[in-house]
Amino acid sequence: MDTFFRPFKRRPKVLCMLYLLSGYISFSQAMDGGIAEVNVPEKIYLQLSSKEFTTNQTIWFKAIVTDSRNHLPTHLSGVLYVDLIDKRNQIVSHKIIKLTHGMGYGFIDLEESFKGQFLIRAYTQWNRNFDEDFMFSEYIVIHDLAKQKEENLFEQLHVVQTEGENIFLSGKIQLEREAKTNPNKLMLFLDWDGGKDSVWMKREPSNFYSLRHEIPKELNWISLKLKDKKETNHSKTIVLNKNALDLQFFPESGKMISGLKNKIGFKAIGYDGKGRKVQGDVFDNKGRRITSFESNSLGMGAFYLEPENSLRYHARVVSGKNIDVETIFPLPAAVPRGSILSVERAEEKIRFRVASNNQKDSVAIKVSCRGEDYYLIEGLLQNGNLHSEISAADLPDGIVIFTLLDKKKQPIAERLFYNESGKDQLQVELTTDKNTYSRREKTRLNIQVMENGSQPSVANMSVKVIKKNHWHEDVDGFIQSYFYLESELRGNIEDPGRYFDKTSPNRLEDIDALLLTQGWRNYKYPVKRQGNYFFWPQSGLTVKGRVAQTDTKNRKENEVDLTLATFGKETSLYTQRTDSLGNFRFLLEDSFGVPMRILLHATSNGKRKKNNTISIDTFSKPKSKYEFNPFAQEPDQITRSYLEAEKERKKTEEVLDSLYGVTQLDEVVVEDFRLTPTRKELYKKYGAPDIVISGDSLKQKERKWSYGLYSILLFNYGNEVQIESFPDGFMLAHIAGGPTLLMVDGRLLQRYEYERVPNMPTGIIESVELIKFAKFFKSRYLEVFPETNPLDAPYVGHIISINTKGKVGLQGMDKPMPGTLDTTMEVFSPIREFYAQKYDKPIPVKEQKPDLRSLVHWQPILKSDESGKAAESFYNGDIAGDYVIIVEAISEKGQLGYQKITYTVKD
Repeated sequence: MDTFFRPFKRRPKVLCMLYLLSGYISFSQAMDGGIAEVNVPEKIYLQLSSKEFTTNQTIWFKAIVTDSRNHLPTHLSGVLYVDLIDKRNQIVSHKIIKLTHGMGYGFIDLEESFKGQFLIRAYTQWNRNFDEDFMFSEYIVIHDLAKQKEENLFEQLHVVQTEGENIFLSGKIQLEREAKTNPNKLMLFLDWDGGKDSVWMKREPSNFYSLRHEIPKELNWISLKLKDKKETNHSKTIVLNKNALDLQFFPESGKMISGLKNKIGFKAIGYDGKGRKVQGDVFDNKGRRITSFESNSLGMGAFYLEPENSLRYHARVVSGKNIDVETIFPLPAAVPRGSILSVERAEEKIRFRVASNNQKDSVAIKVSCRGEDYYLIEGLLQNGNLHSEISAADLPDGIVIFTLLDKKKQPIAERLFYNESGKDQLQVELTTDKNTYSRREKTRLNIQVMENGSQPSVANMSVKVIKKNHWHEDVDGFIQSYFYLESELRGNIEDPGRYFDKTSPNRLEDIDALLLTQGWRNYKYPVKRQGNYFFWPQSGLTVKGRVAQTDTKNRKENEVDLTLATFGKETSLYTQRTDSLGNFRFLLEDSFGVPMRILLHATSNGKRKKNNTISIDTFSKPKSKYEFNPFAQEPDQITRSYLEAEKERKKTEEVLDSLYGVTQLDEVVVEDFRLTPTRKELYKKYGAPDIVISGDSLKQKERKWSYGLYSILLFNYGNEVQIESFPDGFMLAHIAGGPTLLMVDGRLLQRYEYERVPNMPTGIIESVELIKFAKFFKSRYLEVFPETNPLDAPYVGHIISINTKGKVGLQGMDKPMPGTLDTTMEVFSPIREFYAQKYDKPIPVKEQKPDLRSLVHWQPILKSDESGKAAESFYNGDIAGDYVIIVEAISEKGQLGYQKITYTVKD
């Protein structure tokens, strides 16, 4: 049957006037990045160096931010926020990343206390308009190598079923042998799929905690969590039904229609929420076998069924893990009237078929992708059927939605289809100068990037080199799986990389099964803005706010001249006049490091002096939504191999550290002042102080000629603190015996802030604490000096910690004038280059160290030239075996590329 194709015109960009409750702001003034369509969010992708780490390692990441429609690198946002969130829903690390043409990179140092599953999320202020739909989120696992094999506290707990068929969790828990040190009762937290509970356990005279607690029937698993007196978390998940299986059916167009040939998608999952391979047969209620089906390894597949209206259908299923147990699952009931829209790939064409027993005249099919309408295909039904096709090259790569419309243009059925034409993909070719290398030998990598098969392409790329047996390729996914699939569907996609492995002959069928079973109800388009507040995009570091005055009758007189001073590594001045409502916005120069002090001063232009109150717009961080996964830390073979290698590396480092001949001092418990929870947490992180000097003592020792803190320390505490003076007047305080960092109110100062400490007045100082041989000093040193070569950073050092009254910090030294706002603002997080040892020159024997890296190379920013070529080189380490080089690329046109190549390091 002939059909009529009508292409949609591209939507013009619309200039909107928006009215906010807080007052009028012109569109051009507020839009830092220019004009944007309010229904086009940004996509955010973080390529991580890994998804498994050990404590005290570093997470390296590259950020790619594009528009969600065409994957063009964003022109809106120049600022990206990256958070590391623990299982308590607390943000434990917060990074602000500078974006240049949509690209940025950074790192997160993992502290010793970071253990277990963590959530990494990334967002721009613009994307907050769309809630969580377009925030990047990914779970990682941080393993604790130092953790010894702990006693299983839950080994004496059992699930018991009584004669009355009630189910109890019963048994005993023992913490330590010494009853005197154990609390009188413990809280045990219970968690299962769909429910939670908690129960107090009392300590018995035998030093056991007894438990007998009824739990719901028919649970597949239950998770136990307990915090002991040392605030150590213990957890265990008890699987109650390993054979648990859930099977769901998804008719192609939403409903199963009687008398028509229906394609039925299905998905089988086990107790842990992961797919289970199954096979089975479909029977009607008369016992007749209608058809058979078999899933892929992830539990998904499809079969065809032409149901009769008077019959009911069910499936008899066996799991690949338990072929001896057959389970019966009912299919959804068929409806007598309806329409089916089927879509399938036929070589270079996309064919679609409409079958209907309730539509008689014309129908239309709207074809759209990522919120953009491409075609409206209209035609007449003949005997309830319509067949047509379209070239795959006429549509973008990714998820395409076909919507069946009746003659009134009302939607009656939908179908998601994955299109792969190749036109939106880059061809990336990798070659190394050799296939096999010796230890510490240099590898030279050449890259050629092409588009449309033969045209060179300029692309922004990243290069990662990792031990092959420490890399979860299909599980981790990559740039194509994220942009084309993961970013467009809500919910978790198991093993996303497998759908883009071109060596798999069934991968397109697998994607189709995924869209049948998970896509139609979780597709993120069309986009809808969420919430009542509008977030403007940020092109850079911005100070934005309003000056309020008591007199608002004369708007012209109410315009205010503003002067902004920023105190980063350099002092900068900005001037601006507010609009008639007092609104202002300063776009600042880039600054990196810790929060920067800013000073805003307002001067009225009217004849009369007015009291000016300056306020700055601030945004709270989005609410974090960590989802507990009781099965997240079950290690597979790749994880076990990785952990064994890391244990070997850690042992080697410990041996090398011992060569320094340093003996860490025992912690000193300070008892002459109140140990607050905040201070207790600080000591846990950095170490307890060896010496505490109170602010009152400093005040008593102050003389008329004293010029501040350093002069008092120099003349009264010279045995403990040395003050070094330089010709330019700069002074440095340090504890004898090693490098020393400065900390104020629990925050390590950056080096450009050191010059403000010598003259601190005693009136604002509560105490000065000397922490000798601070914990994990090397990582603390790299926080202050992130550009330092990690191999050159000192392992041992001290901290001088200054606590100020009321936590006024360094800002307490200054008294702002009326009409002045003195505060701090967040700036871009420091960046650090990935460092690995170069072996281009002989290394003296006494300086040689084993090179046991798993991540051999990380280069987040590499650009091909006009001929599409780029080159990169790196030195291998000392571990023999196969290594994989992974390159991810995106062009200025939004085309995506991915390639990998393997080479070998021999013994």
